[in-house]
Amino acid sequence: MATKAVLLDFYGTLAEMVYVDGSWDVVVAAAGYTLDRQARATFWDGGIDGTEHDSFSQSRDHYVAWQRSRTRAMLAGSGVPDAEQDALVDELHTFLDTRDVVTYDDVIPVLRELRDRGVVLAICSNWDWDLREAIDAAGLTGLVDVVVSSAWVGARKPHPRIFSHTLGAVGVDPADALFVGDTWRCDVEGPRAFGMPAVYVRRDHFGVDHSAPDDAATHADVVHTADLTVLLDLVARTT
Repeated sequence: MATKAVLLDFYGTLAEMVYVDGSWDVVVAAAGYTLDRQARATFWDGGIDGTEHDSFSQSRDHYVAWQRSRTRAMLAGSGVPDAEQDALVDELHTFLDTRDVVTYDDVIPVLRELRDRGVVLAICSNWDWDLREAIDAAGLTGLVDVVVSSAWVGARKPHPRIFSHTLGAVGVDPADALFVGDTWRCDVEGPRAFGMPAVYVRRDHFGVDHSAPDDAATHADVVHTADLTVLLDLVARTT
């Protein structure tokens, strides 16, 4: 197998968000409510990973309306009355604009080296409509060849459609690509089921990946790492 392309998750793999003005919990608390833990977890996933959402991916407006609807459901699950939800949704989504995008120190040198070697690079992320803006804020614009957001494709990892779409864009077969990401279900199980080998990245300061099985560390056919520098040796051995 020759590694002709490397597909990378974005959040937790290349960069993360740092919110300079607190958190959603702080915003909701200022309105006199407590954000319910389960309601929040349902907002961030709620079973949508691995699913199709074509009707919400027709345009940015459709996708934003879906995000707002899910935010209202989160607030309803936290006891916020219907009459107060729209104003609080506005505050929460405005708050998202206060984020700084912090790129991990290993990312840019590794991406540059891989590109110098002729490897095609793609970002394949479960993200919202504005993935390119986040990539730009991370200082990664121009360092990858293809960018794919689940919001545009209408399917979230580990759904096979997003992998098929990304591989089609980079022009390689699954066996000639490597997938790199920090969430076991989306970035390891999904790519492997599609025929791609996987690299499982867990940054040292990150918490538990609840999608990973108890025996994840024993999967010898999955490379485990805390940074991306391992990719340089992996790709060198297969090109």
